Amino acid sequence: MKSKIGIIGATGYTGVVLTRLLLNHPEVEISYLSSEQHAGKSYCETYPIFFNFIKHKCKSINLKEIARDCNFVFFATPNELSKNLIPKLLNIKNDIKVIDLSADLRLEKKIKVSKNKFINVTYGLSEIYREEIKNSQIIANPGCYPTSVILALAPLVKNNIIDLNSIIIDSKSGISGAGRHAKTELQFCEINESFSPYKLAGKHRHIPEIEFELSKMTLKKQKIKITFSPHLLPVSRGILSTIYTNLKEDNLNQSQIQKLFSNYYKNERFVKVLPTELYANTKNVKYTNTCHISVLKDKRTKKLIVVSAIDNMVKGASGQAIQNMNIMLGFKEDLALDCIGQIP
Repeated sequence: MKSKIGIIGATGYTGVVLTRLLLNHPEVEISYLSSEQHAGKSYCETYPIFFNFIKHKCKSINLKEIARDCNFVFFATPNELSKNLIPKLLNIKNDIKVIDLSADLRLEKKIKVSKNKFINVTYGLSEIYREEIKNSQIIANPGCYPTSVILALAPLVKNNIIDLNSIIIDSKSGISGAGRHAKTELQFCEINESFSPYKLAGKHRHIPEIEFELSKMTLKKQKIKITFSPHLLPVSRGILSTIYTNLKEDNLNQSQIQKLFSNYYKNERFVKVLPTELYANTKNVKYTNTCHISVLKDKRTKKLIVVSAIDNMVKGASGQAIQNMNIMLGFKEDLALDCIGQIP
């Protein structure tokens, strides 16, 4: 029997990518699509690409109906909403499984479901927490920037070979990362032919998430502080993170560092460590659940440069959520997740 899936917030960008990918999943069927803005309309009226593929109408959130019709639910909702809805849903149906794509639960270890009941929350970075995800009921899906950064730094932090106080992260994102809501600063005339930083000097909301997860990886749970500078690119999708850090000692050469990364991710379907002559870029991961990583030692400055590229809507959001669902439900991890990008 197929798993019955609900998508709360189905008409936002993460919701529509979830819907598109899950249509090709052989082990699930979409049973509930919610959208407060488009409630009562057919889904294909909002997104005509789904004409004759999806017959569902969008509904307002009704937790009793969701509990009745679904055994697995994705919350692709704005921040501050899911943390109130998930406990209520679990009180109605205590065995339903949930993945939250908002930022609400990413720094939580557990949530209170009722007066005497707490349920653990697992951070859903699949390549790092696969074993924990297998037995979890609630997953906090990582942010897009943190996914690109943590995957790039994990081999270095876990092997204790960099100065943890020297991490500088320069990240660029496509506009879809800001969501589908209309904002003046995201209009075409504001973004086109421009390249701009935003929320510099420690103001971005993903910094605590990145620091929290990286600190957990250190040998002594050392508190890490990063310098994180995000930028907006005039493209629809993609994240490129370029990270600079200092090696603790200068006795590792390029070949050894390359081997360290390759060995760390050798069994991972969705993380590819590129050879030194190739640089990660967003074009080659577009529409995929893959992260490309390039790592280079700058012999002149003795700094290490790590570049990671992901599609912010897939590996940075909906694709990673489906990867987590596959792990939770015991499916093949790559079901419904294409591995090859599209050219041109």
